[in-house]
Amino acid sequence: MLKRVLTVTGFAFLCVAISAQSTTRPKFLDRARIQRSGSGIMVTANDSIPLFQALYALRLEYGWQVDWESAPGYSHFDVVDDTDPKWRAAHVGEKGVTRPAGGLFTATLPEASDPSDPTVEREVLSGLIGEYNATDNPGKYALRAAEPDGRFAVVGVQVRGESGELQFASPLLDTPVTLTKTRRNVYDTVESIFTALQSATGKRVIFAAASSSLFRMTETTTGGEKVAARELLTQALASTKQPIQYDLFFNPDVPVYILNVSPAMREEDDGKDGRKLIPTDGHR
Repeated sequence: MLKRVLTVTGFAFLCVAISAQSTTRPKFLDRARIQRSGSGIMVTANDSIPLFQALYALRLEYGWQVDWESAPGYSHFDVVDDTDPKWRAAHVGEKGVTRPAGGLFTATLPEASDPSDPTVEREVLSGLIGEYNATDNPGKYALRAAEPDGRFAVVGVQVRGESGELQFASPLLDTPVTLTKTRRNVYDTVESIFTALQSATGKRVIFAAASSSLFRMTETTTGGEKVAARELLTQALASTKQPIQYDLFFNPDVPVYILNVSPAMREEDDGKDGRKLIPTDGHR
């Protein structure tokens, strides 16, 4: 199992002037809230990437293994300035930093009566995405069909241009790449996939799991010719025999993509008025 869970904090791996970040951000929630009413649930998120925050809560609620790929927003409709005023005053003319322009988002969804049923999971996730896409929050998303192992991916497919128009954003991991089938460890395999992606698209992806002994010690022969990078990535992660999900984020300031990974977990009462995380099989 991974030594630690890597989430959206992977942005911290970027070589950006962290000191330039604003200390007066909106009052976001530390996590999405789930409330039950009858046969449904209400999910409330308030974050710069609210759909991810809501998805993260559903993962923990039901123990689902769901992958995430951020819409690569870049315009002033999808990102907002996040530069500390004092830093800007001391660095006149230098570029500051931005953050995704998300905020409040609520969704009313059916309760997952049987979380292990892929049809039920699809219904809940599709409802979440549909309600999000009806808001003015940045990016529009789609649920990719279940792969052979039954997992789903929430994928950004549209962003707003500088004139405010919605435009298609080809998901990076849709890109077909060729990877020679040879024995490598999982970490080197993922890095090889990203090298091939950069050659094909010019876009860089940082794999934020360099310290994971699991990926260094597990070997795989993942490869293929002109195969979607997403398929190769999920095959490589599946080689660990652990229910590992990935989160792909985009930072327009560099620009660069960050891929974080985490094991599927479920949150339960710890019997002491608190909560605990329990590893799950992702219901696959």
